[in-house]
Amino acid sequence: MSETKDFNKVALNWDDKPRRVELAAAVAEGIRQAVPLSETMDALDFGCGTGLVTFNLLTALRQVLAVDSAEQMLEVTREKAAAAGLADRIETCLSDHQFPTHLSRRFDMIYSSMVLHHIATLEPMIQAMVDHLAPGGYLALADLDREDGHFHDDPTGVFHHGIDRQWLMATFQELGLIEVTARTVHTIVKQRQGEEQYYTVFLVTGKRS
Repeated sequence: MSETKDFNKVALNWDDKPRRVELAAAVAEGIRQAVPLSETMDALDFGCGTGLVTFNLLTALRQVLAVDSAEQMLEVTREKAAAAGLADRIETCLSDHQFPTHLSRRFDMIYSSMVLHHIATLEPMIQAMVDHLAPGGYLALADLDREDGHFHDDPTGVFHHGIDRQWLMATFQELGLIEVTARTVHTIVKQRQGEEQYYTVFLVTGKRS
C-alpha cells in the first residue's frame, strides 16, 4: 500500500507547471459542458489543491467550499482568491484525505480532479459525496483512465493506476444517481524512454434525483 503524500511541500510551486494549468482548464470546461451551472449554485471542490479548477468555474457559481488535506494548498487558494477579489466567493476546509462528513450543508455540485487515484478505498468516499448532494445536485469526478503504472514519476500516495470509468459510472448508478455520463476531457502527453506516452483524463457526471 502506498504511503500518504504530503502536498504541503509542493504547494507554493504547484501552479508553475503549464501541464497542470491546462489540465485544470480542460476539466473545468468539461464540467461546464456536462453540468448546467448557475450563479445560484453552491459547490464543493474536493482535493482542490491550489484551486486551479475552481478558479475556472467560480464566476459561474455562487460560492465554492474548497477542501484539501494540505493546509499550504489552501493558503495558496486563499491568497489567489484575495488577489482576484473573489475572497467572498470561496471558503476553505482542511480535511484528512477523506470527504468531510461532518458538514451539515448540502451542495448543488461536488467535483474533484485527479483525486480518486490518491484515495485507497473509493466507495465510502463516493457515498459520502452523494449523501452531501442537494436534491438535483451534480457529482462530477475527473481522473486518469486506467494506465500502465508509469504515469507518476513519484508513486508516493498513489493507490490506483488510474480509474476504470465504467466502474465509476456503475458506482454512480448503484448509489442512485441519474443521467450518468462519461467523456474524455483531456490527454496528457509524457516522455517515457524517448517516446511519447498518452494518458487520457475522463470526467464522469451524475445527478441526484
